[in-house]
Amino acid sequence: MKKEFVLKGHIIDSLILSKLLDQISDLGIECYTSDIKIGQRRIDMSEATFIIDSDDNGKIELATEIAKKHGAIEK
Repeated sequence: MKKEFVLKGHIIDSLILSKLLDQISDLGIECYTSDIKIGQRRIDMSEATFIIDSDDNGKIELATEIAKKHGAIEK
């Protein structure tokens, strides 16, 4: 099962994206970005689209909770 999420904000300089991907990967499931737009100036926000993929529905649900905790929105 695959789920796609979008995360927006100051996700690079605050390390939110890195922490999120690490926490999901620690569950032992595949997680990767499919698109990322990085703000050019300090005040610009960034946006990342990422996908989680696993045959284990329990792990998908845990990864979904982690993603939402960090502010990601399911597509």
